[in-house]
Amino acid sequence: MKNIELKDLFSGNCYHVCTNGQETPAIIMDKEDFKVAHNYLALAGWKTGIVTLVYTIMSNHVHILIVCKDRDQAVRYIKLFKKLYSMHLSQKYNMHGALRGIEDSISLIDSVSYFRNCVAYILRNALCARICKRIEDYPWSSYPCYFNMQASEGARRISDLGVRERRSILKTRLDLSECPYLVNAEGMIEAKSFVRHDIVERAFGHSGKFFLASLGTCNDAKMEYEMTCKPLVRVNDKELAEVIEALAEKRFAGKHISGLTQSEKCSIIKNIYFNNKTSIPQLSRILGLPKAIIRQILST
Repeated sequence: MKNIELKDLFSGNCYHVCTNGQETPAIIMDKEDFKVAHNYLALAGWKTGIVTLVYTIMSNHVHILIVCKDRDQAVRYIKLFKKLYSMHLSQKYNMHGALRGIEDSISLIDSVSYFRNCVAYILRNALCARICKRIEDYPWSSYPCYFNMQASEGARRISDLGVRERRSILKTRLDLSECPYLVNAEGMIEAKSFVRHDIVERAFGHSGKFFLASLGTCNDAKMEYEMTCKPLVRVNDKELAEVIEALAEKRFAGKHISGLTQSEKCSIIKNIYFNNKTSIPQLSRILGLPKAIIRQILST
């Protein structure tokens, strides 16, 4: 298979976004709730301009793989989703502030191998939770989108619906007059109309066989740590220095941290910051860069 890099798949940055559900009770209780959450993921993505690649919706958390300009855009996306779903909980169950205080994990994907593992991990989530026996049996993920999924017959563009109909079906007062997504007879936004399945398929060399094999060989425990636990663990200076050393050796042909140029140090700041529980002062100490430079990099 031809070697590819992330820049061959998309422009921008790729993030795995997850709401932390480890200590959260179920907030998606029935089929209607799952449908509403599914629609809000799509609509929040459209309103904030992110690209959705993969998702799985669980009863107390969601996993999404997205592409966007920067981490700030990813933060706006998940905040809007949580705001919309919080309103649903308030209206339907009189549950106020159910999502308040729930942390979000936003991890930068920095290699094609990491990308593929992340796709597999997200789609296997319900399987690993023993909710289903086969990935394809779980209805609340983007799994059916890849490799020749067809849109439902009779699906209509959201922008073609009247204002009242849109609000009734999608349970939101967002301005969706130009939204191009398709909604089916059950009131669900068609996943194929907002999930960029073509990017995922390209990442697997347009091979359905390779895609399925990757889903079958994913190390779920390792990916759980890498994507949901590791970003939340606060590291000390020694531990962070070791992380940077390992990244420097991988990225810059075995270079020691002390031998990195300022440009090379700047190129790995986002990776380090978003995948470790660190801070600007700590990065400044270890990398020997001014705090102002680090802030500027993280703000772009």
